[in-house]
Amino acid sequence: MSFSSTNTIISKIFEPGVPLPQERLETLAFFKDEGFHCGMFLMPVIPFITDTKEILHDTIQDAKKTGVDFIICGGMTLKDGKQKDYFLNCLQKHYPELFLEYKMIYKESTWGETTTEYTTQLYQTFHTLMNLYKIPKRIPPELFKDIVTENDRVIIILEHLDYLYKMEGKKSPFGFTAYSISQLHVPLSSMRYQLRQIKGVGATTEKIIQEILSTGSSKYYERLLKGD
Repeated sequence: MSFSSTNTIISKIFEPGVPLPQERLETLAFFKDEGFHCGMFLMPVIPFITDTKEILHDTIQDAKKTGVDFIICGGMTLKDGKQKDYFLNCLQKHYPELFLEYKMIYKESTWGETTTEYTTQLYQTFHTLMNLYKIPKRIPPELFKDIVTENDRVIIILEHLDYLYKMEGKKSPFGFTAYSISQLHVPLSSMRYQLRQIKGVGATTEKIIQEILSTGSSKYYERLLKGD
């Protein structure tokens, strides 16, 4: 279920006509009590409005109380079109002092993305707060490991590792390795002893892949995922 935050006042401004955050939280809590897996899609995070440490903390704390299995964070794109025009009109009406700030972080981009500097800062703040509450930052493997192929299972976990590394501002080898595996036409288990032949697979990545093939997950990955 998606949220830009759990702040009711902000929601009424930017999300008119949708259920209030408290109603959505109650829905998540209901389904968790009924035994369903549920997660929060914290997106779009609205720059300088719902991305403050205080608002993010309150939102993550509220989600924790419902028992969500994960929270996935995403920034806001402003691609040319009606949605951008609508949003900027709301911004001008309610937060006119932020207009110049938006011009600084939304420079020319095909997809209306924020600058790398802003995006990095947002994800690092999110990462730090999530570690306090030990909530997975991606869909945890126990929710998907039995419904995807072994190759896809490895690809997903490597892509998650790539995301988690970059969230901390680290360089990652895992994204390229995940892509290389996606080009294979044979099960990874059939080449367990030739994994180094795959582009991007080194000693560390090989060890992680072997563990995923054996157990369906990786302890190292799970520690990063939950902030342990």
